[in-house]
Amino acid sequence: MVKAMYLFLIGRDPNLSLLELYTYFKTNKINYTILKFTNKYLLLDFKARINPKKMILDLGGTTRIINMYKTTNEINKDFIDYLDFNEPKKFNFAVSSLNVDEDKLEEVVNYLKAYFKSLKVKAIYKIPRKHKIDKKKATRGTIINPDNYYTWKLDNGFELFVLKLEDKYYFGKTVGCFNPKQNIFKDKNRPLKRNLHSTSFRLTRIMVNLLGLAKNKKMLDPFCGTGTFLIEGLLSNLDVIGIDKSSEMCVVSKKNVEWAIGKFKLKNTYKVINSDSTKTNFKADAVVFEPYMGPFLDKLPNHVKAKNIVSSLSKLYYDIFKNLNKNLKSKSKIVCVLPEIRTYDDKLFNISNSVFLKNSFQLVDTTKYDITNPISYNTPSGSKINRYIYILEKI
Repeated sequence: MVKAMYLFLIGRDPNLSLLELYTYFKTNKINYTILKFTNKYLLLDFKARINPKKMILDLGGTTRIINMYKTTNEINKDFIDYLDFNEPKKFNFAVSSLNVDEDKLEEVVNYLKAYFKSLKVKAIYKIPRKHKIDKKKATRGTIINPDNYYTWKLDNGFELFVLKLEDKYYFGKTVGCFNPKQNIFKDKNRPLKRNLHSTSFRLTRIMVNLLGLAKNKKMLDPFCGTGTFLIEGLLSNLDVIGIDKSSEMCVVSKKNVEWAIGKFKLKNTYKVINSDSTKTNFKADAVVFEPYMGPFLDKLPNHVKAKNIVSSLSKLYYDIFKNLNKNLKSKSKIVCVLPEIRTYDDKLFNISNSVFLKNSFQLVDTTKYDITNPISYNTPSGSKINRYIYILEKI
C-alpha cells in the first residue's frame, strides 16, 4: 500500500479552510489519517496517491501543499539524500518553516547551497517575504496568508519546507502553491463588475466546496448578482442556476458567466432567471449564496436603525428559506452568509436561527472537527457588519 505524508498550510480563515479540506476529502473519497492539526496547518498521512497540483487549484483556503519525505531528530544533511531533485541548471529556491529557530534554518540553507554547488547548477536563493515590506528587513519564515506569495513560479523553482514538531524535524518539498493571481485575473477581467453585489472569488470557492457536491450535480444561487458563485460552480464541474430580482444584475451575471465559459472552456450548463427567489420554483441539489445584507452603511448605526435592518432582513431570509424548503429534497445542503449588525457602541443585532429552523433547515454538526457552525468571516479590509458562514441541511 502506498502511503504519503503531506502538510497543508491553512489560510487566514482557519476554521473555514479546515472544514473545506475535510469536506473536499469526503466528496472525493480520499482516505487520510490526521497526524497533527493546528490553526496554521494540517499534517496528514494518505493511504493512496493524491494529486496536490490539482488540489491546490480546487481549494480556496489552502496556501501550500508540501510532500513531507523525511523525519530526523536533529538538523543534518541527511535530508538531502532523500530529496527527489530534478530541477533545471538554473532555478530559484527557498526554505520556509514553522517552529524552527533561525540558526537551524541557516544550517539547512547552507547544506542546500553546498549541495547545489556540488551539482554545478545555478541556484538563486530567495528569502520568503511578504508583500509591501522592506526587503532589507525581510526574514525567513512561512508564507501563510493567501495574500502573500512568491513572485516566481513554483514550477520553475524549488521550495524546501521544515516543520519542527515536538522533538523532531520534518522535511518536505512544496508541490502545490496557491496563486492569488488566478482570482485577481477573474476579478479584473470579467466584463462587468458591481462591488456591492459581489463575493470574493476566494470565499466563493470555499463555500462551493463546502456543499460537497459531486461533479455534474446542480447548484443554485438565489442572489446571483454578478455571477461569482455561478462561475466557481462551473469551474467545479457543476451545472448552475442563478436567480436575481434585478434585471440589470441578470444581464451582468450572464455576461460574466459567458465570458468565463469561453475563457476557461467550461462544459457544464448554466441558467440565469430574472425572478423573485422567494417565489420561484427550481430543481437543484444544493444552494449557495450571499444575500442582500441591508442598506450601505457609511457609519455604524444606532440601536433603532440596527434593529430595523435586522427585522427587514429577517423577513426576507425567512421567505427565502421557506421557498428553498419547498423546492429542495431532504438532506440537501445550503451554504450561505448571514449578517450581524454592529452599532456605534458595539451592541450586536443578529439574524435569529428561526429564519431557517422554522423552515426545516438545521445547522450541520461540525463539532467532530472541533469547528463551530456558523463560522465567523471578516474581510481583511474590515466591514461595518459581521458576516457568518452557515452550513445547513434540510431535515
